[in-house]
This record gives sequence, C-alpha cells and structure tokens, in this order.
Amino acid sequence: MARDRKTIKKELTDAFISDPTIIALYGLVSGQTFEEQFSLVSVENVWFDNISLAIYEHEQIVAINALNSRPHNLSWYLEKCKNFHDGLELVWLDGQFQYDLTSVLDAEERKIIDRVAVLESSDGELVVKVATDNSGNIEPLSAPQLLRFTNYLQLIKDAGNRIRIINQEADKLKLTLDVYVDVSIIDLTTGQLLSTDEVVYPVKEAVDNYLSKLEFNGAFVKEFLKNELSLAEGVKLPLIQGLEWKYATFPFVPIGEWKVPEAGYFKIETGDLTINYLPYVLD
Repeated sequence: MARDRKTIKKELTDAFISDPTIIALYGLVSGQTFEEQFSLVSVENVWFDNISLAIYEHEQIVAINALNSRPHNLSWYLEKCKNFHDGLELVWLDGQFQYDLTSVLDAEERKIIDRVAVLESSDGELVVKVATDNSGNIEPLSAPQLLRFTNYLQLIKDAGNRIRIINQEADKLKLTLDVYVDVSIIDLTTGQLLSTDEVVYPVKEAVDNYLSKLEFNGAFVKEFLKNELSLAEGVKLPLIQGLEWKYATFPFVPIGEWKVPEAGYFKIETGDLTINYLPYVLD
C-alpha cells in the first residue's frame, strides 16, 4: 500500500536529523524533531516537502499500475458483472476502464445484471451466467442488452482471458409427486387447504418456495425439496416419483439426486408439475 505524504516526509526528516554528520554540521539538539529545529520557510523544509511529494506521486502510480496489472480472480469478475451500467460509456480513468457517474442520476436503475455466477471451466475459460429481474420474473437479457454487456466485459477483462457468456431461458424441470396428506385439511382432488378461507395450495407453494430460495447457479437437490414439502401444512409423506430436466432446445432427460442449472436457474411450467394427492393412513 502506498504511503501518505506526511509519513514519507517524516521518514526522510527523521533519517536526516539522526545522521551524525548533519547533527555536527547544523548543531542539532538530540531529542528534538525536525519541525522544532527547522522553520517552515527554511530551504531544508521546502526541499523535503518537494521530495516527499515526488515520492508520494510515484508510489501512487506504482500502486495503481500494480492493481491494474494483477490478474483478477473470479470474485472480481463477479463484482464487475454486477456493476454493469446499461447504456453508459466506459472511460479510461486512473489506468483502467470505469464509469464516470458524477452526473448520472439513475445509476442504480441502469444495473441490469440481477443474477450472476462466474465459473472457470477445466480448460481455463471463464463462464459467466447472467439473468435479469423483470418485475419479479427472472429472465435472460435482451439481445441489445447482451451485446452491450458483452462489449463491457471485453473492455474490462484481463488480456488473454476467454469469456463465455450464458444468457438463456431457465432450465426446465418436469416433476411428478405422490404426496400423502391429511385428508381432513387437504382436498384430495385439488390439493387446496381446507382449514382456511383463503385459497392455498400447500404443496404447490412449497415447490415454488424451494425454487425461489435457490441461489443463482445453485443445485436442485431432491432431498432438500422433500424436506421443504414435509414442512407444508397437511403434508404427511412426500415422494418424488419422477424428476426430469432440459436445457435450451434439448429434450427432457431424467436426473439423479441433484442438478446444477446450465442457465443458472430453474423453472417448472404448470403443465410439467404433476401432484398426486393420496390419503395418509398410517396414523
């Protein structure tokens, strides 16, 4: 870290007044500071002011160059993705591309990367998964937005780094459940909760809650979904009878105990969720 100017000057003047030749030449008094023995307008004070300023400016330049030339880690790229301001121009300032936000009143509104994950592939390629929040719906960037975001990454990235951006619709899941319920409070035909005047479907809501709580690029885990379902009111025994997954235009395929989304997030269409309500009779 670069030193401040005051620290630099003190180190220089302390060395100066502790030199035996200087002590003898000026008749300095041991134990007194430089400021106590040299006035502000003295040649010596002006000289050390100028030298400390020159050293300070040099160290600032070295510190900035070191920061900008250091290879950046995944966390740095993650923060830079979040800091993308759509529609604003990057300027070269202090040795790097950045935004000049001094007169921008809607800076926060221009941050459209609401979900992002940065990974490194086995061959060293940086994989950037992104999505935006459109009034509560997580979805891909539009084509113009993606073009501007891609250009932004090309400007700020380290030289030589290869970046692959994944900006896709959510991975789709097809889920089939057998849910044994308390028939006194859950309708076996509709799955609606009967113990309230409100329209509540505990099992459907539990599935939605589980998906909404997943971190971006977080794995869908069968056992964790079952735990969420078990907490729903009226549910006694949830069983996952089928779980399939698809990405982009590929067909549905069965998955094992867990799956990380290729797009970074999952969605279950209404027609892809099958819930069979069964009476729980083990009590």
